[in-house]
Amino acid sequence: MTMRYLSPIFIAEVICFIVALAIIWKDKNAFGKVITCYLAIALVTEEAAAYLAIRGIHNLWLFNIYIIFEISAILYGLYHCIKKYVSAKPIFLISLGTIILTYIFFLVTQSFSHLNTVTITVMSVIFTLFCLYYYYLLLKDESFIEIRTHPEFWWVTGVLFYYFGSTMSNLFDGLFTVKLIGFATLRYCIYIILNLILYSCWLYSFICRMKQRKLHS
Repeated sequence: MTMRYLSPIFIAEVICFIVALAIIWKDKNAFGKVITCYLAIALVTEEAAAYLAIRGIHNLWLFNIYIIFEISAILYGLYHCIKKYVSAKPIFLISLGTIILTYIFFLVTQSFSHLNTVTITVMSVIFTLFCLYYYYLLLKDESFIEIRTHPEFWWVTGVLFYYFGSTMSNLFDGLFTVKLIGFATLRYCIYIILNLILYSCWLYSFICRMKQRKLHS
């Protein structure tokens, strides 16, 4: 039972949250505080969902609530990274409106006890496109950027890997239902790997931000 609580994802989230609290929470801009709060919410959701699952209680409604915070935090993070290159507010508002309409459509057509897969797919596609747009803007930028130590680049890279991978996993869901070890399906193992990539990239991003702040101090 303890192992269910201490999953690889939970451990990665704890480490990432602690580092975020120690590093980016101190930033003057809102990005650091938004992402740190989001990581705290992700931690609570992960453990609450595990607690409910262990006791055989339905928990998909919990993830439907969590999605709201996920949409808000990731969209804001992407906006923070892209606004340095272009005036991005209109396209982000349109994207947010599209996701909200999708969520409302789910509420009208399905029970809240079902996982909101439509909204998850739509937001994942939108997040992936914004990540690719960020790379395009980065390539067009004439100023020199050291990619290896650029915090925004690694934060966006984590988002791209996770949401592109999640989209592919959802589209080919039927291929990943085979069980590998005990209750763990191939889909679950892919989900763990995607989370580890996401939090590893974010962790490195936070470390790059710390080094960047020291250089400018």
